[in-house]
Amino acid sequence: MAEFKLPKPLPSPSEDSKPFWDACQRQEFKIQKCDSCGHFRFPPSLLCPRCMSTDTEWTRVSGKARVFTWEVTHRPLYPAFDTPFNVAIVQLEEGPRLHTNIAGCRNEDLYVDMPVQVFFEKVEDQEWYMPKFKPA
Repeated sequence: MAEFKLPKPLPSPSEDSKPFWDACQRQEFKIQKCDSCGHFRFPPSLLCPRCMSTDTEWTRVSGKARVFTWEVTHRPLYPAFDTPFNVAIVQLEEGPRLHTNIAGCRNEDLYVDMPVQVFFEKVEDQEWYMPKFKPA
C-alpha cells in the first residue's frame, strides 16, 4: 500500500514579496536596495526604514551569510515536515537577516557565526524553489 504524504506548503507571495519569490524561481537571490541611501532591506517593504524613500530596486546579492542564531524543531507545526529540522536566522553579507534552514550539515554541527551560502532547493513534487543555506 502506498504511503500518503502531504505536500509541503508553499509561500503565498504578497505584492511586496512577489519580486523576491519570482527571482528565487529563476534561482537568483535578490533583495531590495534603496536607490536613495543604498540600504539593503529584507523583508521587502514599500518604504526604506532608514530614509523613508520609496525609490527601490531589486538587487542580486552575494548569498553569503553567517548564522546569527538557530533552533532545532522536534515537533512539526505541519505534518508534511520531517523532524528534527533546524530553523535559522542568517545575517547576509549585505546586512539584512532572514529566516531559513541550514542544509548539508547535522543540526549538532551548527554554530553562531558559521559561514553559509545560499542555494535553491526544489520542493519535492512541485515546481517551486526555496532559498536555503549550506555551509560555505
